[in-house]
Amino acid sequence: MHDEIAWVHQIAQGDEKAFEKLFRCYASRIFRFAMSYLNDRSHAEEVVQETMIAVWKSAKDFQEQSQVSTWVLGIARNKALDRARVRQREPELLREKFDRRASAHATPEQIAQREIHIERVRAALEKLSPEHREVMLLAFYNDLSYAEIAQILGCPEGTVKSRVYYAKEQLKKILNEGGETL
Repeated sequence: MHDEIAWVHQIAQGDEKAFEKLFRCYASRIFRFAMSYLNDRSHAEEVVQETMIAVWKSAKDFQEQSQVSTWVLGIARNKALDRARVRQREPELLREKFDRRASAHATPEQIAQREIHIERVRAALEKLSPEHREVMLLAFYNDLSYAEIAQILGCPEGTVKSRVYYAKEQLKKILNEGGETL
């Protein structure tokens, strides 16, 4: 983390080598983050580029009030949301996460059951409010802490905890109505 802060300060002075280091450090994470919002490879790649351009331009404004990762992902979130608004699409939230967890030895029946489960969870997530859907995405898909989510969303950590709690309760209710359990 200390290196990242130094890199940002160096970027603020126009240091391209520091920018390359920060880019290598964050490009894949930003890409995964953007994919969770957009579910489109080319758009996610563009979000990576737009985010890093914004990092280059605004490095001088970084105040060290948050971690570099939180600052960078906050920029990425804004870029991804802008792109999602233009595309007018809701994010596909869990497919990739479930796919990574799937066993390499799954039977066709197990794969079919998993796909049905993923679709039910996705449909249930779409029924949540945008605020609840977003915290679920950030907390469980992107594995961010409540403190990081609070900084990205610009709200108190208690609000994040409350939104996650109510989102989980709402998901349980929706899925139980459909015979699904979490």
